[in-house]
Amino acid sequence: MSRFEIVVKRNGLLLSTLERELPLLPPAAIRKALKTKDIRVNGQKVQDNVPLRPGDSVLLYTLAKAQQIPVLFENDDCIIINKPAGISADEEESSGFNVLTWAQDCLDSSSQPFLVHRLDNQTSGLMVIAKHKAAEEALSQAFKDNQVEKEYVCEILGSPKPPLGVVTNWLTKDSAAGRVKVHHQQVSGSKQIITEYAVLVAGQVSRLLVRLHTGRTHQIRAHMAFLGHPLLGDDVYGDRDANKTYKARSLRLCATRLGFPASCPLISLRGKQFSIAPPF
Repeated sequence: MSRFEIVVKRNGLLLSTLERELPLLPPAAIRKALKTKDIRVNGQKVQDNVPLRPGDSVLLYTLAKAQQIPVLFENDDCIIINKPAGISADEEESSGFNVLTWAQDCLDSSSQPFLVHRLDNQTSGLMVIAKHKAAEEALSQAFKDNQVEKEYVCEILGSPKPPLGVVTNWLTKDSAAGRVKVHHQQVSGSKQIITEYAVLVAGQVSRLLVRLHTGRTHQIRAHMAFLGHPLLGDDVYGDRDANKTYKARSLRLCATRLGFPASCPLISLRGKQFSIAPPF
């Protein structure tokens, strides 16, 4: 039987807290543990979805296996993973388990992991983690200068016309609301966004290949919704009724390819290509 322990960082209910802090554990296993009284809060067994406060200690026992984060590539400079959906990049988005804490636990003591780019919590796919400061500086510069080719696959409502396109608009960020807004023209505080797409499969639900020429917060999700084709499974910018109709319980967006040019500042990644199939 596996044992999981967390210390609560903010107010919330037991189930939602455990699902957020233990994203690699199946939600069904968490609910079963509650039903069978295999969860203890401050040493006391509980069977209800009780409220939690900062500082509370929660222990969970289960026979279920936690999901693993697949590693596609590793050398002395970096590690490339296939991030599952539901895992945040760092503690800015999650006070518990996240990609950075995972890397800190998994890498040897001689490594100091750094994030060089991000994926949204609900976006799955390829992420690069630098293992030392020099690699972090080189890779961060490569991503900042758009030297790294980034491709995504997503599923959207409807089918855009034309089936191939490069769309330019402007984006503003509302940090307080945790979302962004797309504009036809440049407005105060906006940044340009350029999104290239190709329809792979057309229909009431279409599959797209997307290439980012800029890398803004929620760019694909917000831009496609702005164009009238929201992503399935997106409860922020999407159509919740359609998500229910198509049983899209998670965001249909995956970072499927990273390509590093021959001029990549990090020599060990020059000319390398990495790709995966989306999980949907």
